[in-house]
Amino acid sequence: MGTLRDLEVDEVITVKTYKIVPNAEIAWANTYEFASNQTITDPTLANDALFALAEAIKSFEVSILVDDFVFDRIVMSTYVPDSNPYNPYSFISFSYSVPGDYYIPSTTPLPLQFAALVKRRVGFGRQGNLLYRGVAHVQDVTISSGGATISPVRLNALRTAVSNFMTAISNTAFRMVMASGSPSVDPTTLRTVINLNVKERMSFKKLNNRYFDRIRR
Repeated sequence: MGTLRDLEVDEVITVKTYKIVPNAEIAWANTYEFASNQTITDPTLANDALFALAEAIKSFEVSILVDDFVFDRIVMSTYVPDSNPYNPYSFISFSYSVPGDYYIPSTTPLPLQFAALVKRRVGFGRQGNLLYRGVAHVQDVTISSGGATISPVRLNALRTAVSNFMTAISNTAFRMVMASGSPSVDPTTLRTVINLNVKERMSFKKLNNRYFDRIRR
């Protein structure tokens, strides 16, 4: 435990995906938690398993991302904080710099304050939320005083992508979870995410969220 060179069953890793606006110091992240379904003691096999998970996440996020934006990188880390002194085996980073796949000629991306709201369904307790910015063009939504509503065509495409994503995850050595507990120890609560549901109504989030507007490192 405590490194990514070896994994135990139910060991939790945190995954952050970073997207950027080209030629601008603007980046935003999505955060996931996954639990290992296997015990993997060989460092090479552990790396292969993590890379397969990264590829599944990248393929999903790139598929829904507007082509004006770039999927930059994935950073995976152990659930526990980085050790002191520094332990290089506690995290791994995969660089991509791939533009989004979602392209429509002569259209304008929806402002990044608008995010698709995806509910994480679990067996017990509160559902979790995932927010995806940069996944719609202006023509994909209806904006009123009550907010923004995703069009049926784009909503169906997003729901299909989410379904394919969950299938891809099931073919890796991991499962998506919601973990809670002191970050200095193993999580005390571990709930498996059963499915993801894209809501019709978008969420409006300011650009000064703590995970937004970070300069790339």
